[in-house]
Amino acid sequence: MFELRDSTVLVTGGAGTVGSHIVDALIAENVRKIIVFDNFASGKMNNLREAMSRKEIQMEVVSADVRSRDDLDESLQGVDYVFHEASVLLLESMKKPQKAIDVNIQGTFNVFQSALKAGVKKIVWASSASVFGEPVRLPVDEDHPFNNKTFYGATKAACEMIATSLNFTSGLKHVGLRYYNIFGPRQGIRGAYAQIIPRWCERIEKNEPIVIFADGSQSMDLIYVKDIARANICALKSDCVNDFFNIGTGVETTVKQLAHHLLEITGCKLPPVYEPHDVNLVKRRQCSTRLAREKIGFSAQTSIREGLAEYWQWRQHEFTH
Repeated sequence: MFELRDSTVLVTGGAGTVGSHIVDALIAENVRKIIVFDNFASGKMNNLREAMSRKEIQMEVVSADVRSRDDLDESLQGVDYVFHEASVLLLESMKKPQKAIDVNIQGTFNVFQSALKAGVKKIVWASSASVFGEPVRLPVDEDHPFNNKTFYGATKAACEMIATSLNFTSGLKHVGLRYYNIFGPRQGIRGAYAQIIPRWCERIEKNEPIVIFADGSQSMDLIYVKDIARANICALKSDCVNDFFNIGTGVETTVKQLAHHLLEITGCKLPPVYEPHDVNLVKRRQCSTRLAREKIGFSAQTSIREGLAEYWQWRQHEFTH
């Protein structure tokens, strides 16, 4: 087992949605020092408000980019563990493929190389369910073939191959987590899958009907961001190295079902508006959770309704204060 207590941990993208929740989870693990490494392109200092108020933990914020090996080399000196969350997301990868290569592939390679140079004990990093593309069977297990057609998924698949190779050639100790559809507090609206709940909430707050694309039969495996953070901690503390795990709930939820939950929670009475969908996204998602449960001891704990209620409450507090 890898021990987090009294360790120094660096989180790339640590001011983002997932990264900041990992930072919060690390505080509960009684680490000695947390280094947030973020270029603040989408991350926000406000996401670190709670963590920065905790005086029992040393906190350092480095405003830097994973594309800079010099900044990584300097920041990783004396670091025990790394959580790598910095990434260009799906829609931006589609629009700016060169940036996706520079950040997702070259940036991840930089993190791996700098971590090896610094003697980091283990890295847990964000891959994606996008590597699987449209499923040929459900639920999708870790052995499911890569059927990806998106540029974002291609960058994540490339990173998985690079990590595997560096484990073989240089002894890189890593675990890649294939996140499914993340939602929860601090979430922005840039991601192709992530945008649906924040955008719906935004419309409800403006007293506008939510928009459902196509017939709403598309499905997601929605997982609450605090569960994602806990999965990262479980993966780090486990004995697993050079492994990849699906991180989801194993529950398939259609867009129509999600809309029903959110309209009930918010009390919105406006019926949804249906529009054609012109983005070629995966139509169904549901993962197998067996391997993550058996090997790193992770199971999601937050139901969709619980998570949606917490997210809605967070929005009401965050945007009215």
